[in-house]
Amino acid sequence: MQILYTDYPFTELGDTPEKLAPIRKIFPLNYDGDKYCDVIVDGIKSNIKAGYIYTKRGRYGNVPSFNPNKYFVKPV
Repeated sequence: MQILYTDYPFTELGDTPEKLAPIRKIFPLNYDGDKYCDVIVDGIKSNIKAGYIYTKRGRYGNVPSFNPNKYFVKPV
């Protein structure tokens, strides 16, 4: 399982929407094929836009984004 990162705010973890959230490690679980991924973050399962998932620790626009189409291979 690949370790990825996000700076997405999680209200379940005490973050305030629209405010800067800490950068956290996440573990991807699945991808809906459109734009959302289920992830585990700090022991909770959540669903976020794949565009807020990064391959390196950092913030949106400053680090490479995660490509779920390469990570989650669809069965043929």
